[in-house]
Amino acid sequence: ADLPPKLRLVGCANLIDVSAFGKVCSLNLSRCNRLVDVSALGAVLHLTLSGCTSIKDVSALGGVKTLVLSNCPGITDVSALGTVRNLDLTLCTGITDFSALGTVPTLNLSYCRIVDVSALATVSNLNLTACTRVADVSALRGVRKLNLYGCSGVQDFSAVRHAFR
Repeated sequence: ADLPPKLRLVGCANLIDVSAFGKVCSLNLSRCNRLVDVSALGAVLHLTLSGCTSIKDVSALGGVKTLVLSNCPGITDVSALGTVRNLDLTLCTGITDFSALGTVPTLNLSYCRIVDVSALATVSNLNLTACTRVADVSALRGVRKLNLYGCSGVQDFSAVRHAFR
């Protein structure tokens, strides 16, 4: 059977096998809490796995263009996601190394535990809302659009003043 180009299976608590969805263009599996293995989804163009709290390994998802992994605290390694075009890691509190994400054009790291943002100098659109551990943003001169709302650790905004809109 042919799969639809867009599939939304939000809150399917018992969904564990997603191997049949690898050819779907746009897939939303938000709040599928038992979902662990997402390795078959690397060819999906637009993938939302928000609130999939059991996911740990996202190494196969580098081919996804738009990837929403918000509120997936089990994810710790995002080194394979540097080729994603639009990446949302809001509330992914398990990640400590963001250095591979400097090539992602649109990046949302709201509420993440990021400290060093120097590797993100070439990101075009960067959201660091409530990243309270960030103190030095001087490396972000090249960022075109920047959200630092709630970044209480930042004292000097002079290097990035141009990016506020």
